[in-house]
Amino acid sequence: MCKEIQLIDDIRRFNRYYTNILGLLEKHILNSGHSLTEARILFELNEIGSCLAHTLSTRLNIDKSYLSRVIARFERDGLIIKEVSKEDSRTKDLKLSKKGLETIQILTERSNSQIRHLLEPLNEKECNEICAAMELIKKYLIKATTAVQIRHYTDADIDFVISGQMKLYELEYGFKSDQWKSYLRDGVHRFINQFDSERDCMYILEYNGIPAGCIAITHTEQSTAQLRFFFIEAELRGKGAGHQLIDLALNFCIEKEYKHVFLWTFSKLSAARHLYEQKGFRIKNTRENSDWGQTVIEECWILERK
Repeated sequence: MCKEIQLIDDIRRFNRYYTNILGLLEKHILNSGHSLTEARILFELNEIGSCLAHTLSTRLNIDKSYLSRVIARFERDGLIIKEVSKEDSRTKDLKLSKKGLETIQILTERSNSQIRHLLEPLNEKECNEICAAMELIKKYLIKATTAVQIRHYTDADIDFVISGQMKLYELEYGFKSDQWKSYLRDGVHRFINQFDSERDCMYILEYNGIPAGCIAITHTEQSTAQLRFFFIEAELRGKGAGHQLIDLALNFCIEKEYKHVFLWTFSKLSAARHLYEQKGFRIKNTRENSDWGQTVIEECWILERK
């Protein structure tokens, strides 16, 4: 019991120290005039590109009425603009205006400068130790707090499926060309527009109520299906979530009596490729692709069922 009380006290003291040293307890973040929550909204919009207000509310776990007031103020201040959604003319997408993008750039530069100044007295070894310690804290707190569930997609998930993949592949593999973004965006919208609940499925992985992964099956021929849009947020990898998603998708294929299931991936996705191999997929053919911002070797994998 004493050790538990000490641990709780240590965590609370560390949290107070951390929030204080980064100025997160101040009314305004980085002298910007924006609260921490407001800054989170701006940063999230910058990463997603454009989305519905519902998407922001879900991803950031913000009360909808409060978010509505913040958005109204951002619109008055010229930080965001609203555009009629391409998918549903009854709704409007939110995106940062030119002024909003400039604001994000200023916030990012100030934040980078603050952390750079904070770490200036430390040498490279000490900085690496900080990074390792943060990863360790993340690892065990995720394990302690993870509440994962998998559900069928809704229309509100479309922004996440697109933006989640865009962010992941740009950050980890350098995919940032217009061709890549169009390929991904058009592929998701085509899947949604042609969705047949009897032959297709899309599952969303949630972590503590927030979308954090996806997988889909789409029909191509009578007995052939394609596995698509398989990705998981970095912090949940290596914890069995990938196995859960792909098993659910393949069970759907068995239920619908698909004899062939194929997918496209590329050679650098070693963890995913290992998972595909475990599930019985084998490489059928390859091709070089230079359209996405990095030259990659695309691979077509196929699973044959008797």
